[in-house]
Amino acid sequence: MSYLAIARKYRPATFDEIVGQDHVTRTLKNAITSGRVHHAFLFCGARGVGKTTAARALAKALNCAEGPKPEPCGVCTSCEEVAKGNSPDLIEIDGASNNSVDDIRSLRETVGYAPTTGRYKVYLIDEVHMLSKAAFNALLKTLEEPPPHVIFLFATTEPEKILETILSRVQRFDFKRIPAQVVADRLKAIAKAEGAELSDASLRTIARAGEGSMRDAQSLLDKVISFGGSGVISDAQVAETLGLIDRSLLHGMLGGLVKSDPEGCLSVIDKVYGYGYELSQFTLELLGLLRHATFLRMSDAVRKHVDLSEDEMSALHEIVKDCPTDVLTRQFREMLEVHEQVVRSQRPRIVLEMAVVRLTDIRPALPIDALMQRLEDLERRTRHGGGGSGRARPDRRGPRGKTPPRSAQRSPAPARHTAIKGDGPTASLTPTPQEIPDVVNRPPDPVAPTAPPEPEVTTPEASPEAAPSEAVPEEERSWVTLTQALTQKGGDFLILAQAICEPTDEGLTLRIPSGRKLAKARQVASQELWLSMVREHLGQHVSVELRPTQDTATESEQHRERVERFLSKPEHRRIQKELNATIEKIWLPEEEGGQSDDPPR
Repeated sequence: MSYLAIARKYRPATFDEIVGQDHVTRTLKNAITSGRVHHAFLFCGARGVGKTTAARALAKALNCAEGPKPEPCGVCTSCEEVAKGNSPDLIEIDGASNNSVDDIRSLRETVGYAPTTGRYKVYLIDEVHMLSKAAFNALLKTLEEPPPHVIFLFATTEPEKILETILSRVQRFDFKRIPAQVVADRLKAIAKAEGAELSDASLRTIARAGEGSMRDAQSLLDKVISFGGSGVISDAQVAETLGLIDRSLLHGMLGGLVKSDPEGCLSVIDKVYGYGYELSQFTLELLGLLRHATFLRMSDAVRKHVDLSEDEMSALHEIVKDCPTDVLTRQFREMLEVHEQVVRSQRPRIVLEMAVVRLTDIRPALPIDALMQRLEDLERRTRHGGGGSGRARPDRRGPRGKTPPRSAQRSPAPARHTAIKGDGPTASLTPTPQEIPDVVNRPPDPVAPTAPPEPEVTTPEASPEAAPSEAVPEEERSWVTLTQALTQKGGDFLILAQAICEPTDEGLTLRIPSGRKLAKARQVASQELWLSMVREHLGQHVSVELRPTQDTATESEQHRERVERFLSKPEHRRIQKELNATIEKIWLPEEEGGQSDDPPR
């Protein structure tokens, strides 16, 4: 007798033997029991998930001599004929090779004949989406009103190609991909029956390679047993037979990435290339390993989605136990781009080796809370060093504490002209005393005051106040926690979180730039949510007052408006256009009645 492949030898014969499709088998069994069997069924799903097997099991259950019943006897003439594939009442048609309208017409001519031995004549059309549009239309009338002894069973992997008029006349069942663990358990039973012994890791490897298809996984197991023979088959033999990447190489590559070891990564790439593996397949499996590693670093609820054996999960967790999840996710995004480049490149090894430099250089991101704390500490030290005004000012006092004359405080006035660089000669426009460096070629500074750098305090009285060892007042510590809560809240609350805080006898004063930001902040401060947050972090009776920032911000805003008005004048635009020039620097005339001080930076 000729050899029978494992996929055919261990093919399920009843509904109970079909695994991973309980939603389908249960419905069909209940329909048979209650006598509510539809006249046309459509089985959809990926290859090798049990569509044709379920159709044959349904035909056997309907035509069993003791039925119809969900569990056929398996010994009557009808059951044996279905099992052997020679039942006259089960007509299997290949839709790919019998897809013309003439084939459907021939089918319609035989529909009227009564079944030979069973109760029903079952027509099983596989890959029904391959039928032509004319063939579908020829089947419509018969499909909608078939003879009472006829049942149509359609199977397809591409239901979207079937006409809507056909879909409306059938009862549709969508078959799922079979979970890897379910496939591995089935393979383990088959391997034991065949006299082969494989580890759980090897069985899971074969199941993953089947990609949810039981038939594909069984075919791969057949190949492995043919290579290793009966007895113990090692994991290395399984990987070699299937052409899969050795898991130890993947683990070595991942270990090099998380430990910032480019030499180890390059060594693994050299081995993978020397073994003849496809580098695109290597990067693809590395993406899957990064996904598993990220899930292992998360909660136990996410850990259950890791489709690996317990031994491999333990080994993988040991590799990434000290690596933050944000590093793993950023490495995954980077590796995804690398994989796409490797697939398209004619020199994939060079692409992957150069990517190692970026992948091993990824460092953990500093938490936002820590950044906020640093900014708060810097702002507090700056405020104390500057006399509590919210902005540190350098000491302009001369000898013996006297303030020097105003003229001595100012910087020398720059040349009074506007320089325009272009193809023509340099033009001289309105004389001005004020210089604004590079305001055209860079975006304007934000109006909101940001945390300034720590100033150099020259007075001996200010140095002890700016010392890091100074005890932080209770109200300022409370304001830090309130700022963190406002930052997490987001939205308009960020305006309050970014304000300059000044302690007062009654509570706190928040300095916010005047204009829209201050108006929006006052709207937010009138909400009950803001009041409850203040009571929670600062106390029940603490007063919080909103005031505009110092005049410096207003002066900066006015200064920028003057620059915009200057640039919008037609004569300036005309000169720039005629000279084909680009503006590098601008000197503006001082305002009427104004002083010749340098404008605020």
